[in-house]
Amino acid sequence: MTRNYPKNRKPNEKSMTQQLLKIYSPDELQEIWRENNGMYKTSAYLYEKHKISVTPNVIQYLSAKFNWVRIVTDKSLAIYRAVIRGTQSREDYKHIIFQ
Repeated sequence: MTRNYPKNRKPNEKSMTQQLLKIYSPDELQEIWRENNGMYKTSAYLYEKHKISVTPNVIQYLSAKFNWVRIVTDKSLAIYRAVIRGTQSREDYKHIIFQ
């Protein structure tokens, strides 16, 4: 379902997404996302650093919008083990490259 927004629609400047993009560039946010292994730890990191309450959904939205991809090599992670066992499909995790 596509939305029928007007052509002159502007982003909400008070949204958490826009506030984060004022502080960091998308490339900087992607690097923070990669270093912290995903959306939950990234939101906790941003709260510790800036005292801004960023929900994991905001980070998930940004990763989908900018097509962020990260490489996972830690075989102890639950996602990695589930994909290796076959209980989760690799296609469910398009943002992760398993090595």
